[in-house]
Amino acid sequence: MENTKNVALAFYSETYDSSIHNYTLPEEQLIYTALPVEAIVKCEQEKDRTPVLILVENKLAGFFVLDAGEAVKEYTDSFGALLIRSYSIHPDYQRNGIGKKSLKLLSSFIQHHFPTKNEVVLGVNHKNTAAQHLYNRSGFVDTNRRIFGSQGEQFVYQMNIKKA
Repeated sequence: MENTKNVALAFYSETYDSSIHNYTLPEEQLIYTALPVEAIVKCEQEKDRTPVLILVENKLAGFFVLDAGEAVKEYTDSFGALLIRSYSIHPDYQRNGIGKKSLKLLSSFIQHHFPTKNEVVLGVNHKNTAAQHLYNRSGFVDTNRRIFGSQGEQFVYQMNIKKA
């Protein structure tokens, strides 16, 4: 578990099932991401997907999935990449720097648990300016690559994983 100022990343554990099932997001955010309970079902179906919890003092504050499967190829030509899916911060924790802190922990988390990976990519909807701002402030860069998802055009963002 990586930790910075009470924010930690940890692999999904059934210990948090109650919090996962009670995790909600406003409709305007659900346009761009999946709820953790839905994402975990996909992870159980596709073994290349790893659910990750964002914890604040051991309470569920956010969630995302690291995908090492075939979908990565849509975002990058790199063989050493992971794809972030279903990233969200619970509304009770939004606008507190939790998102930025969680993304700052990502590099060391990936180094430790996925040592063969050297890059992380994600798609962010062209209308989701709040997420774009967060990713830009957290070490991601716009690759100028564009893909089309269920909600239209997505910008592909990328971050190199620094080796220790």
